[in-house]
Amino acid sequence: MLNIRIKSPQKILSLFTGICLLPISAFAQDQIADTKTSPDFGPMIQQMIEYSVLPGYEALQNAAEREKKIISELCHNPTLTNLKKARSDYKNLVSAWSAVEMYRFGPTIKNNRQEKLFFWPDRKSIGLKQVRNLISSEDQTALTPDTLQGKSVAVQGLLALEYVLFGKGSEALSIATPASYRCTYGLTISKAMSITTQEILKGWSEPNGYADLMYNTGPDNAVYRSKGEVVQDFLRVTSEMIQSVRSLKLQNSIKDEPANSKPKRAPLWRSNLTIHAIKENLNAVVQLLNTGGLGSLTPRYTKSLEFEIEQANKFLTKLEQRPEPWPELVKQKEAHDTLAYLFIPLDGARNVTTDLIPAELGLSLGFNSLDGD
Repeated sequence: MLNIRIKSPQKILSLFTGICLLPISAFAQDQIADTKTSPDFGPMIQQMIEYSVLPGYEALQNAAEREKKIISELCHNPTLTNLKKARSDYKNLVSAWSAVEMYRFGPTIKNNRQEKLFFWPDRKSIGLKQVRNLISSEDQTALTPDTLQGKSVAVQGLLALEYVLFGKGSEALSIATPASYRCTYGLTISKAMSITTQEILKGWSEPNGYADLMYNTGPDNAVYRSKGEVVQDFLRVTSEMIQSVRSLKLQNSIKDEPANSKPKRAPLWRSNLTIHAIKENLNAVVQLLNTGGLGSLTPRYTKSLEFEIEQANKFLTKLEQRPEPWPELVKQKEAHDTLAYLFIPLDGARNVTTDLIPAELGLSLGFNSLDGD
């Protein structure tokens, strides 16, 4: 089996976008190190970590644990009711992941943990083929968390579990013999996701962990020389999340017209949770600025961002309420036009996080991680 090893996750995303975040101005760059003119970012950094990052990953771990219990019951007692429960609770797992998806730095990207949780985009469906091969061959080495985590990143995360529960042949989970291979593999994925999330949480919160790096900036800090650089990182990932939604999840899927659309390029189409996940991605940006406090120093621009995302979510909600699944929805002109319209508020939201807020705070985002090397 071909294993997917990601040394540079950014290179995959850069295949679909070449947009970069240019420095705001020389004046803004000079202000980064000018503590006399910069706001006191310290309390805000602590608030973002304690009210957004850590609770987000704790919620993801809890969601994986809940799904583990539900799938365990399905494996023990294969019924249509239990399969429906596992599929229904999968939505909660997607929600929890979507709330932390943007934090592509620190412990999350160490040891390919981001890709272990969410391997996407899957170029040429290489990861999907690996998942199918495991199921068809009933590879026993995929049935314990330790051995599964040693395999390709594509076979141990959210999208692998989606195929188990919603992909071809998944209906058999309701009538299979107890402890069937497919069900046990799904159970192992949920266990592996919980373990990976625990590792991320430990990396953030342990003594001398990533949170301490953000709290204790300075010339001896290997990552952050100033607290302004920490805030830049948070602003960067919010901008990248909006860009990912716009360019990778939507534009790359809907294309210029319905006939040319490629709906299966979007993530989570099998479970019909594409729109739901996108909404949660955008809500996470707003949450970081509000509850996390990132936007407290720029209330005027934060209100602008909230307005743009509210407009986007308003139309996404209408589409989510329609009965057609994502692959059919994208092919319909009215729905396609609505999805294309979303680029307007998303561009506005990205402008706020990329240009307006950083300039107001005297910061410069530089290049983002979606641009490649």
